Amino acid sequence: MRDGEMRLLYSGTDITWGPADLPIVTVGPPDWGDVEIRSEDEPRPREDGVMMGDDYRGNRVVTLELGVFGATEAAARTTLAGLSRAWRGDTIRRTPRVAAELRTRNAGRERAVFGRPRRFAVEENEAQEGVLLVGATFETVDDLFYATTETVRTVTLAPPLGGGLTGVLGSPLTTTATSDRSAVLDVGGELPAWPVLQIRGPITNPVVEILGRWRVELRTTIAVGRTVTVDPRPWSRSVLLNGGGSVAGALTRTSPRLADMTIPPGRHEVAFRGTDETGTSSVRIAWRDAHASP
Repeated sequence: MRDGEMRLLYSGTDITWGPADLPIVTVGPPDWGDVEIRSEDEPRPREDGVMMGDDYRGNRVVTLELGVFGATEAAARTTLAGLSRAWRGDTIRRTPRVAAELRTRNAGRERAVFGRPRRFAVEENEAQEGVLLVGATFETVDDLFYATTETVRTVTLAPPLGGGLTGVLGSPLTTTATSDRSAVLDVGGELPAWPVLQIRGPITNPVVEILGRWRVELRTTIAVGRTVTVDPRPWSRSVLLNGGGSVAGALTRTSPRLADMTIPPGRHEVAFRGTDETGTSSVRIAWRDAHASP
C-alpha cells in the first residue's frame, strides 16, 4: 500500500481507494470516531462526588467520504457498483464472529481495524460529469489498531529422552512420552496483543503457557493431522477443532477466559507441554501488534 491508501478486505473482496490517481478517491481524511466509555461509577451516598468503578472501552464507527470518478457517467456508475457490492458484505454479514479488515497507511505506517461495513449513501448531483460522492461508515469490533501482518512463532514438542511403561505388564506394552519445549516471543506495539494458538496433533492434554502470565490447558487428545485453534481475538473468541466444531469444553477450569488471553508488549517465554509418543506435535502462535492510534 501507498501512503494515503485505504483497503477493505474480507472473503471474496479486496478493494482499494485513496489518492487522486485511483478511480475511488478519499475526499477527506477518515474520521476514526469517538470511543464510548462505559463506566461503573457510583454516587457517594450523602457525599459529594462519585466512587470510581471499572471502566470499559467501546468500539469505533469510522466515517469515510469518498469520490467515485469516471470518464463518463456510465464508467463512474460501474465503479460505484463494485464499491457498493463490497460494502454490502454479503459473504460475511450472515456469519457471526466473522469480521472484515479495513487497512490504512500514513507516514509509512500501516494499520488495520476489524469490523463490518455499515452505512452507504450516494449523492448524484454531479453524476452527469462522471462524479459520484459516497458517505460510508465502518463499525469496528473494538477501539484498537492492529499491524497489517502477523508475527508467527512455531514451537515443536521436543522428543523426550525416554519413555515409561504404563499399566500392568502384559501384551501389548505401551509407553508414554511427556515432553516440554519453550521459546521466546517478542511482542511489539504499545498495547497487549491477542495470540492465536493453533495446536497440531498428535498430542494428549496439551498445555501452552506464557510464563508469568497465563496457562491454557486442554483435556483432550488431538489426533495426528488434526488441529485445535484457540482464538481469543474479540471478533472470534472460539476454540475450534479443524476450524469447525467447538471444543471449548476441553479447556480446564484453571485456563484463563479467552477475553484475558493477551500478551503485553515485550519479551516473553512460552512453554509447550503435552504427551506425544512421536514428538512431532507443535503449537503455532500468531499475533498482530496492537496500537492505540492509526
